[in-house]
Amino acid sequence: MKKTLFPTLALLLLCTGCISMEYSGEKLPPRPETEKVFVYSDSAAVKKPYSVLGTATVSGNYRDVSRDRMIAKLRDEARECGADAILIVEQQVIPGDTKSTANPVFMTAFDYDDTNQSWSQLYRDVDRNFVNSNRNRSETTAGSTNNFKRVIRAEFLRFK
Repeated sequence: MKKTLFPTLALLLLCTGCISMEYSGEKLPPRPETEKVFVYSDSAAVKKPYSVLGTATVSGNYRDVSRDRMIAKLRDEARECGADAILIVEQQVIPGDTKSTANPVFMTAFDYDDTNQSWSQLYRDVDRNFVNSNRNRSETTAGSTNNFKRVIRAEFLRFK
């Protein structure tokens, strides 16, 4: 049993996809688990005065990591940093070999909001404009969405 436990766990981690997280900013005492961390995609929707604690960038494989998992990761980190809310400032789909902190002028998600309809449009745009057009560029998996990363940049907010 012990001999198969570690390989099984390692395989499970590989199958679920990895999420990379970078945070730069102030860290306050963590928020209680019982308190909700709000998520906003438009600063006009934040009705309370706030200060920005810091900025976070989360990224993961386009095919393996859902937006919901990325938001959950942001929420967990925001709670640990003492933030009351997250303001999503940018969403992108970029080539997998591009650094997540880079700001490519291609393959951005423009101003897609957080509705399912908007994310469906993002998926269609990536498939139509980049995946299908790259299909014949090499004999590797250039046409696969496995070569792309989702990137969400956010600010952690503390209400005043």
